[in-house]
Amino acid sequence: MTPTMATPRRAPRRTALLLAALATTATAALTTGCGGPGGVELGTDWKGAQTFALAKVSGLVTVVGINPGKATAESLVAVPTQEDDDEVISPQITELADGRRLLSVPRKDGKPDRLYEVNRKDHTLDGKGDTEGLRDLVPGKTRIAAVAGLPGKRQGGSGGDTSVLIRDAANRTTQREAKIPGTITLTASDPAASDKVCLGARSGSGTTVTVLDLTDGATRTITAPSGADVQELACPNGHPVLAGTHKPAGSGALKVTLERHADHSVLTAQGGRVDGVAATGNSVVAAIATAGHTELVELDATTGRELHRTKLPDLPDSLGIRHTPSGWLVFTEKTVTRVDLTSGKSKTFDLPGELLDF
Repeated sequence: MTPTMATPRRAPRRTALLLAALATTATAALTTGCGGPGGVELGTDWKGAQTFALAKVSGLVTVVGINPGKATAESLVAVPTQEDDDEVISPQITELADGRRLLSVPRKDGKPDRLYEVNRKDHTLDGKGDTEGLRDLVPGKTRIAAVAGLPGKRQGGSGGDTSVLIRDAANRTTQREAKIPGTITLTASDPAASDKVCLGARSGSGTTVTVLDLTDGATRTITAPSGADVQELACPNGHPVLAGTHKPAGSGALKVTLERHADHSVLTAQGGRVDGVAATGNSVVAAIATAGHTELVELDATTGRELHRTKLPDLPDSLGIRHTPSGWLVFTEKTVTRVDLTSGKSKTFDLPGELLDF
């Protein structure tokens, strides 16, 4: 499935989750079946999967296919394991503009990440060699930005520059390196529409967002408004959407506003916390935790007018959102909730294990 929306790169991506000890047998490709490796039950709904995630199931990391239409999520293939796998840093799954999914597995002692591609035709993970370790892969339309480091462990340290390798998406060859000021903690892109990616850096003085053009390495910088606590980031067609709250935090009923400027937009949630933001078509959608529940709010990207709002009373918070042809998906550690913003209807279903990345 080719991406049709601006995709934020956020937690739990590359978060430092303590993984259970994995099996040590090296496997080039693991296929599906009724009885999977390590006793993990593997499903067969490759065709119905509209998006993919990674989950830890019975101590193994598996690729999970999510079928929102049927409200199901099942492990389809187990990630191959080797003795030098890093058991602290979780793997990462990345969807490219052409629909391919790359899976990078971190290794110990600073070794390069191990790279795989999800093979939907043969129902396997195909080995693709190694790639530079501890880099967040942010897809553009024809290129990929490989952003150095992890939250709290970025190369260059606080106040330094972050290394970004710009690669050709077709063959993954490195074309150039860009240096982005600060410690990058938020990333977003819109691979269906643009080769520009948005990279957010927090500091004591606030948040700055650098828009990096992967075609020529050109950059421009946006500074968040004074007092803004930027919690999430979207990047529709290279236009940054800075989403968060404003200090001092408001109280009472949740109020959500969207202000569009020539070179960026600001979404503010007074009375809540933004857990996810994404843009699709002519609207911006945010998942906001407030008063013990989550509200999914859709706003017109140009005028800021609120279009739809759905309350999810059983979700005190979330890990992010994603759009699919069957509706919006809201992720937590153990569940996925499908939301139809037009009708306000929602359906929550279980993941097969603990969510690691999506």
